[in-house]
Amino acid sequence: MDFKRIELIFFAAFAALDIFLAVSFFQNNSDVHPTSANTNHSATILNEMRDDSISFKKPSNKKGQGYYISTQTSGTKQLKAKMEKLSGQSAKMADGEIISTFNTPLTLDVKNPDQTLNKVVQNSDEIVNGKSYQYDKATSTDSQIIYTQKISGQRIFSKSGQIRFKVNSANQVVGYTQGYLTNAQPLREKQDTISQERAIIWLYQYNEMPNDTVIEWSRLGYTRLLSIQKGSVYVPTWYIAIHGKGSSALQYYRINAFTGVIMKYSTQVSSTSNSSSTTSSSQDDSSLLNQAVSSSQRAVESSTEESVRSTTNRGSYNNSYSSNESSGTSSKTSANTASSGNSTNAINSTSVSTSSEVQ
Repeated sequence: MDFKRIELIFFAAFAALDIFLAVSFFQNNSDVHPTSANTNHSATILNEMRDDSISFKKPSNKKGQGYYISTQTSGTKQLKAKMEKLSGQSAKMADGEIISTFNTPLTLDVKNPDQTLNKVVQNSDEIVNGKSYQYDKATSTDSQIIYTQKISGQRIFSKSGQIRFKVNSANQVVGYTQGYLTNAQPLREKQDTISQERAIIWLYQYNEMPNDTVIEWSRLGYTRLLSIQKGSVYVPTWYIAIHGKGSSALQYYRINAFTGVIMKYSTQVSSTSNSSSTTSSSQDDSSLLNQAVSSSQRAVESSTEESVRSTTNRGSYNNSYSSNESSGTSSKTSANTASSGNSTNAINSTSVSTSSEVQ
């Protein structure tokens, strides 16, 4: 037996095994290190926020999933037909919404307004398609009780998918406005959303979160991103509410959960050709929606990295919280400016304007 030959075979086998294990070790390390670095970076920023006297519960670092979703306004005629059959109120249709006044105001239990209104909302003789809505305690106030629709399992953070009951000083509901979304359809395949932690960190890095504030809550839902002639596009959104430590008045922010950009405006897309408006409006609406979403996504993605990088070293925030409350909205970020500008260039066959998206 050639023992020397056997010895060489074993030596070669162990050498090959060592090489394989070494390669596997370095590959695993290369996968782990970026995650660890990101985790450490996020923890550092959260500590900086606490140093700035910003109070919050530990946010989740888990990513979610969502869609770009299109909705149509073609159901307005059906909505109006149902509205005309409502009882105990005077209702009319304006700009695709129902505006109604109750003949007899409804008295509320201040602590549990939903106990009274749930019965009203569930009654098809009093509210159109009321079973599609749920009470939203977080965004309701003493003067306004909000019920929201859900799309893809998430709440709508735009008035176009909400019932807003008006409450007077005697704690009586005197009427409501109602927006209803129809024919909700995913435009693309499901995509990952940023985590709650990342949304809060980016809001801080955009210098939109003053010192000495409290993050009351942050929730994932849908907000209108684009509006066209026959419908709208909705996008997953982190909705964040903060208030000063000496105040209970909430200030709301929306973060695009796909791109991390602050949402302050919805985009209106319409045909540029007036002479062929009838033809172009009946053109492929889904194609127009896809084109608008693509351009908007490219614009915000190209601007996000630069905007976040420029605000990573967050300096002292000189504006007081009271000035933010009096203004109602905060100043535009470079991301928003780039988004609207690039969207205009990217959509060759459409014109883009911006209109304020009311909470």
